[in-house]
Order: sequence, then structure tokens, then C-alpha cells
Amino acid sequence: MNTGKYTRLEIFARALQTGGSIRVMSGDGECQKVPAGKAYYRWLRIPVKKNCEYEIFCEGCEVSICYLSGCADLLREGVCYLEQDESGRFVKREETEWYDSPIREAYHFTPWKNWINDPNGLCWFQGYYHMFYQFNPHGQSWSHMYWGHAVSRDLIHWTHLPVVLEPQKEILDAPKELAGGAFSGSAVVKEDEVVFYLTRSMGPCVDGEQTLQQQWMMKSSDMIHFSEEKLLIGKRPAGASFDFRDPKVLRADGKWYMVLGSALDGKAAILLYESGDMEHWDYAGSLLTEEEEGIRCVECPDFIELDGKYLAIGALMHHKDSFGRYQMSRYYVGDFRRGVFTEENRGWFDFCSNCYAMQSFEHEGRRISIGWISDFYGEHQEMENGVCGSMTIPREMHIRDNRLYLTPVKEVEALKGGILYQGQKEEVCLEGITPNTYKAELEFSKDIPFSICLSENNGSKMLLINDGKGLRLKTHGVKSEHVTFPADVGQVLKLEIFVDRRTTEVYVNDGEAAGTKLFYDTSDAGCFILHTDTPECIKRAEVFCMRSIWER
Repeated sequence: MNTGKYTRLEIFARALQTGGSIRVMSGDGECQKVPAGKAYYRWLRIPVKKNCEYEIFCEGCEVSICYLSGCADLLREGVCYLEQDESGRFVKREETEWYDSPIREAYHFTPWKNWINDPNGLCWFQGYYHMFYQFNPHGQSWSHMYWGHAVSRDLIHWTHLPVVLEPQKEILDAPKELAGGAFSGSAVVKEDEVVFYLTRSMGPCVDGEQTLQQQWMMKSSDMIHFSEEKLLIGKRPAGASFDFRDPKVLRADGKWYMVLGSALDGKAAILLYESGDMEHWDYAGSLLTEEEEGIRCVECPDFIELDGKYLAIGALMHHKDSFGRYQMSRYYVGDFRRGVFTEENRGWFDFCSNCYAMQSFEHEGRRISIGWISDFYGEHQEMENGVCGSMTIPREMHIRDNRLYLTPVKEVEALKGGILYQGQKEEVCLEGITPNTYKAELEFSKDIPFSICLSENNGSKMLLINDGKGLRLKTHGVKSEHVTFPADVGQVLKLEIFVDRRTTEVYVNDGEAAGTKLFYDTSDAGCFILHTDTPECIKRAEVFCMRSIWER
């Protein structure tokens, strides 16, 4: 391989035998040999020269992720991923080809490969949107947590950057006895730097009272180099459970506030801390407590001021509702004065429960949220070099009549391609949409019964249904078929539907409700089949192809 503009090789390697190592040989014969991790993957950073030929040899070890970094304009250029070919040689791979898979999204963000969960540290800083994320570089399941990092100019097209954080040394030395790592956190943008807050977790592989979760801080002035982490909150308050994590920080009433997810005296709760300097934090009690039974804790809380109200959001761990929906996320609208939140209304953030751990940030007057598209029903289909998890389309947030409205950011419209269908007052039958990446827009003159088949695969299907029982999404022939996903709306007059291979997002009535659902179709031949007994009430129906965000 030729290093081109890059000056560093970053490689994660684990020894398979004693003495396992990575050997890097330059074209002029210079050799660097670095030992791989003995118990777990070791993050190797090997200097290389620009525009030089190198060969990488794995000697008694295996590699999970490998990329070139360290160029002069890394935010714009991003890293260059290397993958082993059939002969074992490391070669550069193009993003457009790499991401072109029937069971991998084309216009939702995913990492290069393997596992992703919560978005972290969302912010805009010095011309770029930044998204950090929970990451397991080594496999397609949750494990010891790292922070990945990507940037975007437009919230839609993303550029991969180097891994930022790895698990603690104790975990890397004993990965079968300990679990944890760099858990979720948030960012606060100041004029010339970004301050990050995150949880470090470590304990037995099965969570319990021995699990220690602490809140830490780090900073960056260029979003490439990061300061050492500083411990801020080392102990949980009295009555709080060992689930004590995911700090989100905001400024309100002349103070800094931090919210944390936990349980208090056995009930899921969002805990509140306050500070005058962003570093010394005092416990101020519970922001809100969930009285509903069966919730282990709140995870990934958010707390913001929006449209003259205050909005709290919490992901409810182990919650199951009467429709069978698992681990939903709830929002709470209300007032916040002198450190006290008064709830006025509540609802579901996403009615399909494949959206979790959402986080928001503000830029140029817009409050934008991104959520993790989770797989709580165990429907993931693993493939070589695949990925488990993705991120929602960024959503603009508003509060109207004490209700949360979510709409896809306007930038996503730039991905529209050719028109697959345009019409009105008739049913629609589109089959064999290849690739299975499209957007449908519908408007109705009044609320009417209808059924839309959004995916079909070997007898399995996913339907969006509106009838006397209301609007709901239903699957058949897959693991989530026992669950009903109802949208809490009184009528349906407008729909925006995004189908991106295995992921579907539905937006109702200009954001009155939003739903995210996984459905795998290995054929990559999608469908959009709208049936109604009153087609004359379809004011407008349009279906567009959607381009991949990895096309440059």
C-alpha cells in the first residue's frame, strides 16, 4: 500500500499465540515490529512516511480495524481504511463499494464495520458537525466500549476520523473478568474549545453492586487531540443505583446543570447536579422520577430549553409497554425554575422502539437530535465486515401545544434522486425498487383507512396501517411480529417515509409522531404498495430514489 498524504498507521491487533505482533516493512527496507495485545486488542499507532510503499504483516495475531491517519487536514480528508484481501495483504477500500450491501443502510450513518450504539458529544464546532459514538471495533455485538468519531459539513455526508477513547487498562488486561469502558457522554462548546463529559464504567461482566460508574471530563481545541481525562464525580449519591451514567450538561438560570441516568430508591430517575464552573458539581436531587414499575433505570437522559419550555428525555431500560414495545424512550415537557422541573405533558420520542439513546444539540437556532437505531428484538443478520446498529436521520425538534414534534432536517432533501412515482387519487404499486433506498411523500384530503407494504422478504413483510384502531406499524414473519407499534395521532393527513434497506423511518403530520423500525431484506429489491378503498382522497403521492451518503 502507498501511504499517500498520511503519516500514521493505526491498527487494533490481538495475539493468537505467544509473541504475536504486527510488522510493518517500508519499501526501502525499514522494519517496525510492535507486539499485539496479549489478552485483548491493542491499539497500535505506528509512524509512517508520506507517499511511501509499505507492507503490513500479521504474525501470530489478528486485526479488527486498520486505517491510515495523521494527515495535515484530517477533518476534511478523514482516515483511510485498510482491509485484508484474500492473500492477506492490506489494501485500501472505497467507501461507495464498501457500504453497498442489501442489509446495510446507504443514507443513515454507520461505522466502517462492527458494533455501534449511543451517539455521544454531538456538537457543531469550527465549521464541522461532530458525532462521537459508542463503538466496538472488534465485533458485531456490544462489548468493551470505545468512542468512535465522525464529522460532517451538512449533517448528512460523514467523514470517518480516528478512534478517540478506548476501555480502561484494567479491562484490556482482563477482558473476560471485567466489563465497561468509555460509556456515553455529551459536549459543551465554548468559544475556543469543546468540553466533554462522559462516564467511565468498570465492573464484573454481569452488572451489579460492584459495578463502578464515574463521571469524567476532557477537552479539545481542534477535535483531533484531546486532553487527559479528569475525574469529576467519583461516587453516586445515597439511594442511587449502580446504573449512574451518561452525563448531559446545559446552561440555565445562570448555572450549569448536569443530568445523569439512574434509579433512585428503586425507581428509574434522572438525577440533577449543578455547578458554577463546569468542573465542581453538587448533587441537587432528582429532576424527575418514573413511577411506572418494571424500569431498571433511565439511560442517556437529555434536558434542554426548547420553544419556551423545558424538555427532558429518558431512555427507559427494561421497560415494556402494553403493546409489547421494549425499551421505549419517553419525553417530558414542562417548566424548570430554581432547579425544579414541573412536568406538564409526556409522550413517546419514537413510536417504533428501534430508536434509543437519542441526544440533541443546538446550532444556528435549530435544536437537532440523533438517535441510535437499536436491535432490541434480536433481528440483526450478521455478515462478514457488516455492521450492527446505525443512527437516525438527524431530526429538528420543536414543541407545539406541549407536544414534541420531530422532522427530518432539511438537508436530507439533497439526497433525492430520480422519481419512481408521482400521482394522485389512485393506489400505488411499486415493486422491485433496487436498491431498496427511497423516500415516499403522501398527503390525504382527510383521514382515511389505508395499508402500505413497505418491505417484503420471502413471506415476511412490514406494513403501515391506518384504520379504526389508528395508525400503526406491524411486522409479520420476523421476531418483532408479536409487537404492535402505534403512533399516538388522532388523524393522518401527511406522511414522510424513508426506507433505507433494513431501516425505515416514518414521520406523521409534519412531525407529530416519528417511528423507526428495522426490517431485513437480503434481496435489496424494495417495494411501496399503497392500498385504500378511497384513493380519491390521496391528494399527492410521490416516491423518490435516495442517494448514498458515501458517494463523493
